[in-house]
Amino acid sequence: MLTITWQEEIASLKQDLRKEINKISGHSEINIPNHICINNLKSKLERLDEIEKILSIEKYKIAFIGTVGQGKTTAICHLFNLISDFHVSKNTKELLSTGSGKTTICEVIIKSAEKTYIEIEPYTVDEMENLIFEFCEYIADKNNTQADQKTIISTEVERAIRNIIKMNFYNKKIDGVKNKTKRIDTAKEKLDLFGFVEFKKLALNNANLQSRITNKIEFDHQKNEQEWIKNTFAAINNVELEEFAIPRKIYLYLSYDVLSGSNLSQFDSVVDTKGLDENPIRKDLQKYIESQDTICLFVTPFNDAPEANIRNLIGYYLTSKSKDFHHRFVTLVLPHKNQPEQVNGCDGDWDTGIQIRKEEVQTTFRNLNLDFFLENILFYDAFRYYGDDIYTKEYVQADKNEFIEAIADVVERRQNILLDEIKNIQENFTRIKNGDALTIAEIKAIENAIQRIKDLRDLSKSVPSHNFKDQGQDKGFVTKYVEHYRTNPKAWNTKHAIHSNFGYYDPKNIDIYYDMRVIAEGRNEDEMLKKFTKPAKQELENILNELTSANESLKTFIPELVIQFHSLYDNFISEVGKKIQKKAEEKLSPQSETSKFWEALINEKGKVRPPDETYTDNVCQTLKNELEKDKSLNTFLEIQTVKHWEKLVIKLLSFFGDK
Repeated sequence: MLTITWQEEIASLKQDLRKEINKISGHSEINIPNHICINNLKSKLERLDEIEKILSIEKYKIAFIGTVGQGKTTAICHLFNLISDFHVSKNTKELLSTGSGKTTICEVIIKSAEKTYIEIEPYTVDEMENLIFEFCEYIADKNNTQADQKTIISTEVERAIRNIIKMNFYNKKIDGVKNKTKRIDTAKEKLDLFGFVEFKKLALNNANLQSRITNKIEFDHQKNEQEWIKNTFAAINNVELEEFAIPRKIYLYLSYDVLSGSNLSQFDSVVDTKGLDENPIRKDLQKYIESQDTICLFVTPFNDAPEANIRNLIGYYLTSKSKDFHHRFVTLVLPHKNQPEQVNGCDGDWDTGIQIRKEEVQTTFRNLNLDFFLENILFYDAFRYYGDDIYTKEYVQADKNEFIEAIADVVERRQNILLDEIKNIQENFTRIKNGDALTIAEIKAIENAIQRIKDLRDLSKSVPSHNFKDQGQDKGFVTKYVEHYRTNPKAWNTKHAIHSNFGYYDPKNIDIYYDMRVIAEGRNEDEMLKKFTKPAKQELENILNELTSANESLKTFIPELVIQFHSLYDNFISEVGKKIQKKAEEKLSPQSETSKFWEALINEKGKVRPPDETYTDNVCQTLKNELEKDKSLNTFLEIQTVKHWEKLVIKLLSFFGDK
């Protein structure tokens, strides 16, 4: 007996749908029932196209996303055998740079290949020059005790710059004291010796930025391949090689020889994203989170799972009900030592502790009104079986394989959900073809629903204008964004770097225009646009659901329309957010030194100010004034919200053949 493949099933179903659409469209009069039927069938066609693309994905990317210092890179190394020779005594070393956080300077993409090599996407000379000058200011500012004025740079950037400019620490013997040394900062020595201006010149000269043009290095077969990977990756990550620039991204290609026993080749690639810090909802993560071919593993410590950054990031996306992010989202909990055995109620049993914690994590998501599959909450302890001679390499590998199988199960569950959806579409289509004509009462109910939907077209009637502006304790969009910017980022010099780059700062993945979009949309259902429009959204849903509950024939059509409505709503939120992002870019243009606005922000650095003024206060006020002058972004947000809501309602009405 021949088995019909899903490809054949989709192709046949799409053909039947098109025939039925053409048949109904050929009627001399297209009435409300015909409109409903045609639009329902068209939406089925569109959905089948989406399903076909997803089911055609051969290999998924696996993106690890987590807060700095939570063990993300360590987990990757152990899961995919990027370690030195196995020893249960814990002497096994990861091939990628790991530590207590702030070790990897950038995003790392790991792929299997025929040969081992490392490639980078480099920073430009100008970008590196700016980082060097920022480092020089950091050295000059080390003794500054005023937090608001203290220059702060990340550990990984400091490490890289010191290597580039050849100004690291060294130990100096203390005269007259046996076996005692003092740690000396070469950079501070040079600053004290030459003064700030000459110190900057020396640092830039030492860096020799123009010669850093090499982007690729291949395994030379001169030493052990694993050792080469470990040493070369560390050298590139720390910018110890004089021919390499600071990497914006590192691509690590690993040969099948070094990957013996690894599960890496099952996936298109494994991505170690830059660790989350003050602002978890970042533009650079969006491409992975929204890509249909990527499984996102949100890494979180055991005792705090899911920790705040992960809750906020997942929450921002899972409020979009139509996009099925939860099918591709995995919460990866990393237990440490005997934490599972210490969970209340587990009686010291590791597995029971894991199960209790898993249910607690899901409860946390439920309390936040977020869908998350229990099966997509996974646990992995890279060192669980180390330090005990009773465990062998095979035992540890079996533990890794079990985890990788759990990831494969995530993919398989997603595929099965989609295969079931194909069957549901087929069954629903059959009911439509064989169904009875709508009764007069049902058509009357639809007409009544259409009128009620029309009554909701003007959002300004249900969402007062003051929601978009400062009103008592309630803050408008601009104020909310500026409050966000006040603490994200915290360091004044990072703000200055953002101003010098006219709203962007790549080393920390900052894009203030994207951040404005996020704030405008609402980071969760209880903020900004998502909050203001929630009642109107719920009312529209109620109208559609009432049609289904009261009219038997409409049960074939309306549930699918509710799903479409969720998609329309999510697109509405996204479109308004994009408009804010674009308008903010226009409002703060030109993004150049000719702009008086950017000049004012840049000139706040080093400015003498009264005791009651601070750098942060001044730049935030300047930014607020700019965003509110002429036509305020608050007003723009209100106008765009009303405009795009009307478009949403019109699209919903078009399902019934009305406008």
